[in-house]
Amino acid sequence: MIKKKLTIEEQIEDLKAKNIKFELYNIEEAKKYLQYNNYYFKLKSYAQNYTKYSKAEKNNQYINLDFAYLVELSSLDMYFRRVIVGLCLDIEHVIKTRFMRDISNNPEEDGYDIVKKYVDKDYSVLAALYLNGDKSAAKGLIDKIKDNEEEIPVWKLVEVLPFGRFIELYDLYYGVYGGSSYSSYLGSVKFLRNAAAHNTCLLNSLRKPYPIKINKCMDIMDALSKSKKFETSYKKKMENPVIHDFVVTLFVYYDALNTVGNRGMRDRGMAEVRSLFFDTMVRNNNKEYFAKNDVLVSDYRYICQIIEYLENCRNKPVLKK
Repeated sequence: MIKKKLTIEEQIEDLKAKNIKFELYNIEEAKKYLQYNNYYFKLKSYAQNYTKYSKAEKNNQYINLDFAYLVELSSLDMYFRRVIVGLCLDIEHVIKTRFMRDISNNPEEDGYDIVKKYVDKDYSVLAALYLNGDKSAAKGLIDKIKDNEEEIPVWKLVEVLPFGRFIELYDLYYGVYGGSSYSSYLGSVKFLRNAAAHNTCLLNSLRKPYPIKINKCMDIMDALSKSKKFETSYKKKMENPVIHDFVVTLFVYYDALNTVGNRGMRDRGMAEVRSLFFDTMVRNNNKEYFAKNDVLVSDYRYICQIIEYLENCRNKPVLKK
């Protein structure tokens, strides 16, 4: 069934028909919000975190949902995405630095052979670079690679590869030469990074059914199982793709930056995470807004427990590598 376009006034009426209240956010302000701050389809997606009446006459109406709750979830999601992007950029920088250090210290690798192996395995990586080269800020470097693609040094290629492609090169290198790596964790980091960077809603899918199925990171599941703090609650929480990938990202962040040279960066990043969850997410009337939503409350508490768990690790390694 094709849904028709709605005017701002019709959007308000559609929300009211779904039993979304305007007791904490008046209708005139809501109209302004939908015109200038967020659009209807995106804002309404946060309603998926709320249940509907089971009775037939009310089967399309939400229980205990005010327009203000949707606005607040949208704002918190924005802050959440910003924190995620910062964490992922730090992770990317640190693992690239370690990757290049390992290559520099490896007498069996000249910095060209691993690129040849990678390109021979999948030439499309270069084809994609060339296709979009004119639109890239790294155009000059891409042109140099194109002019001599038979002799591409890894230190040049790393500078122009998208994160997903870099992970492929990273996995190949450690698959060939061995050594400590984060290969089994970086898929989750990449997914979350891309979603946040493209402004994809993340806090709109905390209630089942989840949009995708995931392969849980068993190393982290094992680590959580050994902590009395989580009992068995972590098993259910880690079924949610966003929660799972955020927890994985936090573990990778804590562990990858757990070196003398990086702990200052790690502590600043973790302080931003703590501020988001322990300050921003409980600001103003948030507790009252979400107190009756058991899913939101329990998910929030779970992430707070993860943050405290990592803080209490006191610079000990938290991942198998």
